[in-house]
Amino acid sequence: MNWLILLLFLWVMRRLYVLIRNRIRSWTGSATRVRYKFDARQNRALALAHPIASARALVAYANPKAPAPTAEQAQALRASLLHIIGLRASMQDDAVKAALPELLRRHWFRIDLDRLRPEDDPRAAMAFASARVAFAVRTASLLGWLDPALQWEVLFQNAQRANDCFASWEEFGAALARGRQQWIAGARADSLGAAFDEATLAQWLASRSHPWRSMPWRGQVLFEPPATA
Repeated sequence: MNWLILLLFLWVMRRLYVLIRNRIRSWTGSATRVRYKFDARQNRALALAHPIASARALVAYANPKAPAPTAEQAQALRASLLHIIGLRASMQDDAVKAALPELLRRHWFRIDLDRLRPEDDPRAAMAFASARVAFAVRTASLLGWLDPALQWEVLFQNAQRANDCFASWEEFGAALARGRQQWIAGARADSLGAAFDEATLAQWLASRSHPWRSMPWRGQVLFEPPATA
């Protein structure tokens, strides 16, 4: 009888430990969760890079009221962003701010895609590039390198391209997972990337609280070219 009481006690204590551990995880996770607080159109443009923003715990990524990136976060992102955008790591911030607007206007759609290899899957590469462009452009704005108007112009163009190429978050996410795998397999640096595979995608789409499940893929047109005379 004493053994049964002891086993029951141990079972109850284990259940209590698991409950407390999960509750603590939910509390700490909510502090760094990427929450989408812009309008629906802006959120859709930003959510392309959710795997990266989530891994970086960059709370200001999609929430204009969140604290700005810390000095440590900015320093950790700086060299990686410059590499993706195609500027020298040694450039000072003033020089970056002067060069970046024109560079993005002329070349944002080529970022990552001009490094493709003959064996690469172009759809997978497109999803991977769309995610990295979204994160790089938004983060460049957070670092003070871009004005908000140009930031959203490029983000909307990038999101419209992705929206035209894929039919759903599931299709985009699966292509993104393949795109990152082929990028890494080609010995190309993915310093802003995060481990992401189709198993992770399935978990996200099964969660009612995840933005990729709650946020519609189709909706308002993301980018309309200006009318020409």
